[in-house]
Amino acid sequence: YLGHQVPGNKSRIVAFKWDGLTDRNRPPWSDPFDRPDGVGNALQSPTTAIFGVINWDTAFSSRAFFANEVHRLVQKVRTSYPVSMDIIIRTGQYYCCASDMDAFWKRRYSRLRNRHYDHYIVQQFREQLGDTRKISVWDVASLTERRPYKARDAEVNFCPANHARSEVINIENQILMNAMCN
Repeated sequence: YLGHQVPGNKSRIVAFKWDGLTDRNRPPWSDPFDRPDGVGNALQSPTTAIFGVINWDTAFSSRAFFANEVHRLVQKVRTSYPVSMDIIIRTGQYYCCASDMDAFWKRRYSRLRNRHYDHYIVQQFREQLGDTRKISVWDVASLTERRPYKARDAEVNFCPANHARSEVINIENQILMNAMCN
């Protein structure tokens, strides 16, 4: 929908592809916030923003680096988006079982590390913005964790990084969109 105001029966979706809040993004993840035509532009002012950044951060960022980038993200959201905008934090994907030993990527996945990063970003958004904005959590990892162990294990073993496959991610996204639209 083009125009400055989104009618009550319409939605505006603005998407940015980030590889988490890592330093692997080209251009940097903060670039859309800093550009004149970026997220603060009236034409790109959504009613809801979904932030799903955990998997790349867990794999490639130290805890200190991630904490600093989360702080930057929260500040940019505070100054770029209207208070009326709802925020949804999309947790990291379900991760299982084997250690990722890829020599080239040097990923640092673990189930507990993913959960720690999930908890941290949710906590920071709620502490910093929760008094003025609605903060919700879309816990995609719990969707897979609720499945029988054999089904989870078989599913993630098809993905070299040992997390949920793209088909599962597509289903998770569809469930979220249906929940938001109905």
